Amino acid sequence: MKKYSFIIIFFPLLAIAAVLFYYFAAPDTNRLNLVHIYLTDNIYEKWTDYIKSRPPEKKAITDFDSLKAELTFYERIFIDKLFEIDPADIGFKGPFFSLDKPANLVETGPTELPGKKGHILPKKYCPRHSFEDYEIMMQAMEKDLGRRLYINSGYRSPGRQAYGFIDDLVMERNDYSMKKAARWVAMPGYSEHNSGLNNAIDFINRDGISGEEKGQRAEDFEALPEYKWLSENAHKYNFYLTYPRNNIYGVQFESWHWHWERQPSFNPED
Repeated sequence: MKKYSFIIIFFPLLAIAAVLFYYFAAPDTNRLNLVHIYLTDNIYEKWTDYIKSRPPEKKAITDFDSLKAELTFYERIFIDKLFEIDPADIGFKGPFFSLDKPANLVETGPTELPGKKGHILPKKYCPRHSFEDYEIMMQAMEKDLGRRLYINSGYRSPGRQAYGFIDDLVMERNDYSMKKAARWVAMPGYSEHNSGLNNAIDFINRDGISGEEKGQRAEDFEALPEYKWLSENAHKYNFYLTYPRNNIYGVQFESWHWHWERQPSFNPED
């Protein structure tokens, strides 16, 4: 009887010890362990529910503290540990930008795409300087092509960036590998979308082609006349393609992602 009592006590204690061991272990950036996967799935579900509950115009500026408030004590410890990892250790070679909210954000939209009835882009945010240059650039594009590009993503808060990284981490293509996820989504503070200065705009055309919509590839946006125009003219308006093929940052080709960077001698007529 004592033998069975020992077994009844020993195995639950062993299971608890194993869970604690894997919980406190450093995250395996090649593939999270089973306990960390369980926590990541829970965090993803809670954050998805929270993001969906927010008004469309507020999703891009979701506060990181509000997201963390949705989590249990143990989930908060884990998510902090996850985002304390140096992005360079998971293959991302880009610089740190900011975790602070810019003070000069301009609101734009909501906007219905002219060539795709019912496809409405919710309100977006951009720092004023880049938005003003974007508008000047679009006027020039309309003059040359008779069409313009729209803002699919502008400024994103570190909280929204954190959700984006977790969202990508759980995708089948990445299978809980931080190293794979980092090729698609930057960690909070390391995305140009988090920057109040050299921020990025993700473009989408009138027909809903961006290269990152469901079923689309970067080559779909690259094939557009709008992309060719950007390649030849965007630098005149302080916009540059950040992630071409085989870029130095270790990020996948993103034909839609163009960052703003003021040049010393700026003249749109050059």
